[in-house]
Amino acid sequence: MLIDSHAHTTDAHFDTDRQEVLNRAFNSGLKYILEVGCEPPLWDKVAELSKQEKIYSMFGLHPQDADKFNEELFNKLKCLLSDKKCVAVGEIGLDYHYENYNRQLQKEIFVKQINLALEINKPICVHCRDAYDDMITVFKEFKSLPKGVIHCFSGSYEQAKVVLDMGFLIGIDGPCTYPKSNKLKRVIENVPLEKILVETDCPYLAPQKYRGTRNEPSYVTEVAKKIAEIKVLPFEEVCNITANNTIELYNLK
Repeated sequence: MLIDSHAHTTDAHFDTDRQEVLNRAFNSGLKYILEVGCEPPLWDKVAELSKQEKIYSMFGLHPQDADKFNEELFNKLKCLLSDKKCVAVGEIGLDYHYENYNRQLQKEIFVKQINLALEINKPICVHCRDAYDDMITVFKEFKSLPKGVIHCFSGSYEQAKVVLDMGFLIGIDGPCTYPKSNKLKRVIENVPLEKILVETDCPYLAPQKYRGTRNEPSYVTEVAKKIAEIKVLPFEEVCNITANNTIELYNLK
């Protein structure tokens, strides 16, 4: 059993062969795909896709789009989050990769969406790039936090320990297969498998075997293989445990 816990197959990169990509994933053995709607123009497309069997959704406002926030958008987000196939608020978070991002506004929208997740009792899927210390500071301001995952984890093992202690899981993606990903490999080696989800983040971050091409959900097998190699565990065990972690976190039926 294997689940791609974070995919963007509604992205334009899949417009010519989306259904073939999904069929290929399920034919390769994937049990579920979690489709992420974090860009408002794609929200309706994600909601429509999630009507398919074996596909679940989540909705949020990505930190790169924090400046697009308004009350009308927030009300639509609340409506989408009430859908029976929607399992989480996400991806939400902080992204300091580019200097021109409004960091204070990102924090405000991040906090607002965490509070919304607490209000509706759904987990969060967190995007964090070059902002781990500030993300942790935001979390510490809450008396209680929703369950959740730090998607596409790229922090240090020390930062992983902090978020694990806060109750979060970590998502592992294609970069774990890259030759120079020693920091991430150390995280995988030391974090219990029961705290890990496997993801593709497709169409981005294709595993080394497919690097430079479009990523897709079926490639999540490469992530599971690398985790099994690093942790010296059977591939099937990695698949089953990470799938069960995903099912438990997102309360999948």
